[in-house]
Amino acid sequence: MAAYSHSQLSTFEQCPLRYRFKYIDRIPAPEETTAEAFMGSRVHETLEKLYEGLKYEKTYSLDDLMEYYAGQWRRNWSARIRIVKPELREENFHDYGARCIRNYYQRYHPFTQSQTLSTEQRVSFHLSSEGRFAMRGYIDRVARRSDGTYEIHDYKTGGRLPDQASVDSDRQLPLYEIGLRSLWKDVERVDLFWHYLGFDFTLISRRSPEQLENLSRETEDLISRIEACPSFPPVKSALCDWCEYRPVCPLWKHVVAVEAMPPEVVAEDAGVQLANEYAEVKRRIE
Repeated sequence: MAAYSHSQLSTFEQCPLRYRFKYIDRIPAPEETTAEAFMGSRVHETLEKLYEGLKYEKTYSLDDLMEYYAGQWRRNWSARIRIVKPELREENFHDYGARCIRNYYQRYHPFTQSQTLSTEQRVSFHLSSEGRFAMRGYIDRVARRSDGTYEIHDYKTGGRLPDQASVDSDRQLPLYEIGLRSLWKDVERVDLFWHYLGFDFTLISRRSPEQLENLSRETEDLISRIEACPSFPPVKSALCDWCEYRPVCPLWKHVVAVEAMPPEVVAEDAGVQLANEYAEVKRRIE
């Protein structure tokens, strides 16, 4: 039986065709990851190193972490990593990631707010008591306060800061909470932390048992829709610019092919000529 993740469900909601390419057909991505995703991975690695050290009474200085971050960046960066926005350069993403780490370190040092139990904690559970609707995921950090409250922490490196209502209705961390409750039986209270590192801002939310039950049912319904889906149509949106399957998507593959052509060849392309003809007719009509 297939196990679903939050990112997998979100992919289907955003674009069913990308979901099919990635999770059903398992087509290798024609492109490398984007600079945003690369930077997020390096930031997560650095914060994981911070808390893994603290578990063994090792406190890294901010300079230590910055050195580690820079080293991971150098070792993993390649020319194939795609920068979507042409006005940005590699160093812009590097410096933004460094700011994310610096913001977090300076806000939470000396990191005694709670005891870290695990980083990159894998959770695997079923939404249904009959063993259906398997879910899986990885929690950035699980911690517990002295009063017994558990904490689920997630690090966000994106360039958008949501409001409180958005995280209060978000699906990702509450699903992790369901998984956490199946992992450790003494879990009573759970606080959910979204760390928006670039903004030096943290949003905290909590779910009632009734809300978790409703989330389970809604997620079961979504999985049932996916499994009964007769076709997986592409959906055009602003997210297309960051999609790794853009070169093979029927909505974009001609655009990508034209972008790679020399200027003298572009003018002879039948699709380009048709588009230019259409634009001229439209101009005359207007």
